[in-house]
Amino acid sequence: MAARGLPLPLRNALAALAIAALEDDAAVGALEWVARPAGEPPASAGRWLADVHLIERRGTTLLAVHAPHAEAAAAHAARALRAAEAHRASAPPCPGDPITVAVRRAAALWRERLFFEVHEVLEAVWKTAAGEPRHALQGVIQIAVAYHHFAHGNLRGARALMTEGRGRLGGVSPGALPPLDLGALLEATAPWADALAAGGPFPYDPPPLALAL
Repeated sequence: MAARGLPLPLRNALAALAIAALEDDAAVGALEWVARPAGEPPASAGRWLADVHLIERRGTTLLAVHAPHAEAAAAHAARALRAAEAHRASAPPCPGDPITVAVRRAAALWRERLFFEVHEVLEAVWKTAAGEPRHALQGVIQIAVAYHHFAHGNLRGARALMTEGRGRLGGVSPGALPPLDLGALLEATAPWADALAAGGPFPYDPPPLALAL
């Protein structure tokens, strides 16, 4: 995962940009600058970068506190840009209700292994959801956080959350969280659950979130 070892303020700043860039062109510009910094960024991108405390107002370089992590930040920004491009290319003209919108955003972020951002996007709608959708959202969030823990070497946390998340998904109907295919997610994460329980070997990559067409 690109954010391995990043301090929390930098991780949170990049997450804010990654989520905003799914819809906001200025946030895309800010990520492009982080990925390939070259002098003063465009004004709209510069405002984003300053607002999340990555540069000074009208600055031309990352803040000194972030400079040692510039390479990792650039790699993370590149993943976020790919997620934004994929989301914009696949988003339907009429996106639907807030949960559907959040699931589609999460799928694009998940594809680039931006699991902290997936957590942030889904938690925002989980807070007001009810019934099966709420339980399904919590299950998907827990699985995402399991992969986040795995990427940071926390196998115990990954194992616990993978078990809890899959248990929640197993307790709801397969269509509880459209347009996400919960049955496919359960099936695809089974090898990971087994590997985490056994301590390895682990599959090469986390499976994508499968969306119904």
